[in-house]
Amino acid sequence: MPKKIITEKTLPLALHELDKWEGKLTWERFAECLAKVLGESKISRHTLLSYPALVEAFNDRKQSLKEAVKDTPVDITLEFAKGQISILENKVRRLEKENDLLREQFVRWQHNLNRMPNVDMKRLNEKLDEPLMGVNRRE
Repeated sequence: MPKKIITEKTLPLALHELDKWEGKLTWERFAECLAKVLGESKISRHTLLSYPALVEAFNDRKQSLKEAVKDTPVDITLEFAKGQISILENKVRRLEKENDLLREQFVRWQHNLNRMPNVDMKRLNEKLDEPLMGVNRRE
């Protein structure tokens, strides 16, 4: 079985690398950079393409880089601040998109629960900190 490179712990690192990416973005360059960050000898682009969250973030970042307008060179501290602002704006954009998807999923689940027989919505709200009886949780 092949080694799983992108996990719950490494996905935020990979997304952060995309958020702060400057210059031309290609799968090969990103894979090379990510391999260094994660301490791997090599990561293929095909491996990265198997993670939908990475593909979506990659495509979004690539599009935002195309739309970015180059400014004239300015003071280094101002340039650093602009870089940090750009990183944070990209991160906020990505997180807002992810949050919207999670909200849609929550509404769908809530709707489905309301339509299920014998589901007490008041009981669901009372026991948010504990799993419901008979529900197996994966850790």
